[in-house]
Amino acid sequence: MTKKVSFKVSNGMDSTVRVLTTLRRKNFYVTEFSMEEMGHNKARLVLTVDDNHPVANFNRVVLQMKKLVDVYDVEEV
Repeated sequence: MTKKVSFKVSNGMDSTVRVLTTLRRKNFYVTEFSMEEMGHNKARLVLTVDDNHPVANFNRVVLQMKKLVDVYDVEEV
């Protein structure tokens, strides 16, 4: 089963790359990714995570993202 998580970043592409590389390094399986510009260096992102993947507990994904600098308003869609 896949689940979606929505969040905002304050440093645009730099923060987006940091989020994706962190999730990949932690072996979370991201199946889909979309990004919407919200003004100068701000963006809203939606990630789809495969929750059936052996390592990918969705709650761990959300907690890991909340730890990152420049990431805020993390919520399940």
